[in-house]
Amino acid sequence: MNPKRTSSIHKIRDIHLQRIDLNDQYDILREIGSGDYGKVVLAVLRERQEEVALKIVPKATTSSKDFQIEFHYSYFLSPHINILNTYDVAFETTDYYIFAQEVAPSGDLWQVIEKQNGMEENDVKLVVKQVTSALEFMHSKDLVHRDVRAENVLIFQTNFTKVKLTDFGLTRRAGTLVKKRTRSLPTCPPEIWETVHMEGYNVEIGSDVWQMGMLIFAALFANFPWQKADITDPDFRVFMQWQKRKTTRIPKKFKIFTPRLLRLYRRLMDAKPSKRYEITEVYKYVGDKWLVPRSSRTSNVSKTPEPSDHSEVREETLEEILSNFGLKDHVNKDDKEQRVYDWILSSTKDKGS
Repeated sequence: MNPKRTSSIHKIRDIHLQRIDLNDQYDILREIGSGDYGKVVLAVLRERQEEVALKIVPKATTSSKDFQIEFHYSYFLSPHINILNTYDVAFETTDYYIFAQEVAPSGDLWQVIEKQNGMEENDVKLVVKQVTSALEFMHSKDLVHRDVRAENVLIFQTNFTKVKLTDFGLTRRAGTLVKKRTRSLPTCPPEIWETVHMEGYNVEIGSDVWQMGMLIFAALFANFPWQKADITDPDFRVFMQWQKRKTTRIPKKFKIFTPRLLRLYRRLMDAKPSKRYEITEVYKYVGDKWLVPRSSRTSNVSKTPEPSDHSEVREETLEEILSNFGLKDHVNKDDKEQRVYDWILSSTKDKGS
């Protein structure tokens, strides 16, 4: 890794952008992708006959400062093997800011997910490990990507042994106060959904951790578990009830997950970003089975509590029983169990009399 690229990662360069006529130096072949940010085109640098991807950002919607922040982080993060390489080439035209990146030969991950209607579990794990590595590197530099989703994962090998994270337009240092300017997506965590448009909030690393959970789900099923991480969304509300252990009933869309993957979701997707685990927690679970085998996917599967949470589920149920019959929390565990046992026996005798 080039130390010159990483040593100045938090010092945003104020570079002078040369103004050129794009068509004088590049042959534009086709559009690769587009979105709220602008577009990416496949182009040939005429002087060297080399293909590059040009990210073209309209001046009408992006300030010079925001463009330079994105270009800076894209360039200084790109030495990582799982982050898209950005060349030290940036310029402007009358209407656009532009910088050059390497070309991903096989498109983005969402294209594959849509085409296959969800990916195989082992392929998802290959992708997740690499994206986790990229995020681990960013987080070690106190940077938050803030837009981790399948469209921003580019494929370099069709067997998914080489993918790269891209699009650092929202990347900021953790703790930075920013304004909510973009529309909320299904992948956004609840703290973003709760923030009013143009209202300020602090950037937190937990945002990336939440979005990793959403990426896993989207890659497996080609959809999202909810449309918005807000209590008004019934699917999200059910998930939060399970997440906060207010119910032992596994959300319908998560029933085919193994106890291990369910445990990972509990660790990654806490409602409070400060309580979410570090992104490196993902590494502990990629060697486990994530989906219940098809032959075992019956209605009984969802009724089985997670083995790792057995004691917690049992205690929760016991507390509910005790509460219903006026027992207080200060009663010790043995007394609680004996009193419940006596109550069950008395109920049985009443039925028999």
